[in-house]
Amino acid sequence: MHSFRSHFRSVFFIVLIIISAHASYAERPNIILIFTDDQRADAVGYAGNTAVSTPNLDRLAKHGLVFENCFVNTSICAISRANIISGQYPGRHGINDFFKTFSPDQLQAAMPARLQRAGYQTAFFGKWGIGDSPKNTHQGAAVFDYWAGQPHQTSFFYESDCRFVNFNGFERPLDDLCDCPADSRGVAGHRNRIGKANLVEPLHSDSTVIPMHAERFLDGRDQDKPFCMMLFFKGPHSPFPDWDPAVEDATRDLRMPTPPSATLAVAERQPEFIRESLGSPTGMRFLKEPDFLQQHLRDYYRLVSSLDLGVGRIVKALEERGLDKDTVILFTSDNGHFKGEHGLAGKWLMYEPSLRVPGFIYDPRQAGGATTRKLVITTDFTVTALALAGIEKPDEMTGLSLLPLIKEPASTPWRDAFYYDHPYTHRGKIPNTIGVRTERYSYIRYISETPAYEQLFDLEMDPLQRSNLMKTADADLIESLRQRCNTMRSDVGEARK
Repeated sequence: MHSFRSHFRSVFFIVLIIISAHASYAERPNIILIFTDDQRADAVGYAGNTAVSTPNLDRLAKHGLVFENCFVNTSICAISRANIISGQYPGRHGINDFFKTFSPDQLQAAMPARLQRAGYQTAFFGKWGIGDSPKNTHQGAAVFDYWAGQPHQTSFFYESDCRFVNFNGFERPLDDLCDCPADSRGVAGHRNRIGKANLVEPLHSDSTVIPMHAERFLDGRDQDKPFCMMLFFKGPHSPFPDWDPAVEDATRDLRMPTPPSATLAVAERQPEFIRESLGSPTGMRFLKEPDFLQQHLRDYYRLVSSLDLGVGRIVKALEERGLDKDTVILFTSDNGHFKGEHGLAGKWLMYEPSLRVPGFIYDPRQAGGATTRKLVITTDFTVTALALAGIEKPDEMTGLSLLPLIKEPASTPWRDAFYYDHPYTHRGKIPNTIGVRTERYSYIRYISETPAYEQLFDLEMDPLQRSNLMKTADADLIESLRQRCNTMRSDVGEARK
């Protein structure tokens, strides 16, 4: 009898544990991470930019917490994506170009795998961007229950009968590579095709294909589990004219505003190695051919509107399935984008247009409609996704949970500076850069130069970064920023074993 009672109590407690786990499990929200490509901080309507139409992002931001000072750890797509997947800087995860990829152990320690082990179904959609090959891209699928990723830079347009478009991302092995016909240049399949040539029924990736895959996942998922969807849109990355025709009128006949630092005088004050860097030829063309810059910006903002259509369709899919009240949405981008500032195009450098990105968190369970000026960085979004699932930040990750800012954005203790690291040099055409961005100062060190070249900007007095203060600033200030840069570099940059 005693043995029976003991056995009964053991079973009873096991059942209680299962019920308790299921209850807490049900309380955890679904998570969506929206990660765009090359979207500068002001390229959203909710930032006050009337030249761009983003009603769906604006609606979420209006009821969420907007990060007015949101930055990337590294301003280049492949490394920035590795940062957010791993929650680490490149010095620690070791991916410092377009070809390296995560080891199996690294993938299992990354954010999506940790969510899987915590009981979440994970799904990936869009541009993976790490490893630059189909083989390396498919390795990422190991930590996702649903896979709708593509290698290289991906494409904006797909034929309706494309293998990728119609592949069910739950299936393994993966037979999902795009098999679309060649574009006008003869580039076919999963390579970076441009335009709609030879496509009979072209579908836009951001506005249509990613939402189609998202609905496929939502309809086929395990409804007893919460989920995390990682939506990695291609837009507004080049090719810039490849926007969805549905948004053609979004910028028609609008005069695009140009920034005050987009002048020849500012460009000519740059050191020679910046004037010869990767973004300079197109940036100088922006300044010398205003009509070219105007067309670029009209196309760029159309791409933003195209991905906004996709966001709206995915939110609608959540609403139709009764999932919208239990789904937290995180939004940011992999890097900013120059539009002629300092005579530059592209990104890469530590100037504010390249460093700053849009960002917000929308939690339908919380009162929204707030903003914060706290310094937020890419890896905060990684840590926040884990925190939403009840997972403590791993020691090897760099970032802070954004959740306390929702309730107490003003009084929550927070960082007053962050570290920047851009190790990729593109065969010497991009300066290898590190630096520290504080609430007031931007200290930049180009370590690929001999000796290292330094810049210091007072962002209160000179927000456009037109006057380098290295020769005139207080020596103690300069030395303190140098030492802080060195300390932060050591803190986040331990080499991969």
